[in-house]
Amino acid sequence: LYSFIMLLGIAICFSAAFWQYQKSVFYQAPVAQSLHMQGQFINEFNHYLDNQTLNGKVGYALITPFQYEDKFYLVNRGFIAYEDRDTLPIVPPVIGTVKIDGILKQHHKPLLLNNNLQDPLANRIQFVDEKYFSSLLGQSVSSEIFIQQSGHGLLSPQPQKSSYLSHHRHQAYAVQWLLL
Repeated sequence: LYSFIMLLGIAICFSAAFWQYQKSVFYQAPVAQSLHMQGQFINEFNHYLDNQTLNGKVGYALITPFQYEDKFYLVNRGFIAYEDRDTLPIVPPVIGTVKIDGILKQHHKPLLLNNNLQDPLANRIQFVDEKYFSSLLGQSVSSEIFIQQSGHGLLSPQPQKSSYLSHHRHQAYAVQWLLL
């Protein structure tokens, strides 16, 4: 029985070490692709991604669907501060065909214990879910997020978090699990 428990513990530690190593490899992959798009914002589906900060201010990241050729992308148009949590900020619509520049990043839905929570404000969201936007638009939405860096409709650009050190942390965790 003790040998079985010890072998089970060793197997768990090896699998955790391999998992952390895989995360390390994931962070070394190219993070984003620079892109220039010309299309139209679908302003009636603006959503406000909650819990964002910029220079000590709290607010939202404005997420707006964008039609580029025959595909739909979710565009993070930048940061907008709020004065009152009970009302959403008013953002003027971007009308017509516009050119935008930015980076296209792979998006991963966060691990949530309960993703059925409803916010009292209809367009305030806690995470970006392309399936939700696909159902709103009645069209398939890309699983990648476009982070706008210039062009029409850009609010205050949010600085991109650099992940070039992240793989070191996961390699260290892998070594720790291996040594255990």
